[in-house]
Amino acid sequence: MDRFEHLSMVVFLILGIGLVKLMTSFGAVMSRNLTAQAEGREPARFYWVHSLLMGMVFTGMIVFWWNAYPLNDTAFMPDDEWNLFIYLLFLCSPMAYFLVSDVLMPKDAGAGGLSLRDYYYKNSTLLIGLCLLLQVLSLVNLLVFFNDVITSSRCLGRVALIVMLTPLMFSKKEALHKTVMCVFFLGFLYSLFKYHTHV
Repeated sequence: MDRFEHLSMVVFLILGIGLVKLMTSFGAVMSRNLTAQAEGREPARFYWVHSLLMGMVFTGMIVFWWNAYPLNDTAFMPDDEWNLFIYLLFLCSPMAYFLVSDVLMPKDAGAGGLSLRDYYYKNSTLLIGLCLLLQVLSLVNLLVFFNDVITSSRCLGRVALIVMLTPLMFSKKEALHKTVMCVFFLGFLYSLFKYHTHV
């Protein structure tokens, strides 16, 4: 076992648990909705802004896993460049993804009559704050692990997303959330196809 394989075990364990947590919560809502009508209960009401965010978080976790592959190459990331600080930095993104996956769906995700629109706006400060944290960590990862410069298109894209997401922490205006989340999603798709379709 080389150094990266040893160091990455905890990182990918946290990321994997986050993926399972998100899928389990979503599955609970879907399962309850399937039986809601037969049991005379009101089904959960999905909200497209919340669903869009959930889809991006889920895909983002997979992209992080995918992007970590070059770090296994000692020619790209030599063993002597790893230290405790770098390792803790590497751990930060999976931990943030785990936190997002834990709060993105309500704890009573399988309860009848659940409105994910109400849940989203009630908790938007926390949800958007964690998404902002993920963007900041992504920017730092690009600079530290992938040797990008701050003026690169990838870094500038992260900076733009940070600027766009920040107002959502302080506003509950639905129109603003819808607009910014659409732009965020388009930027996410652009980044996905431009930078992450090959190793």
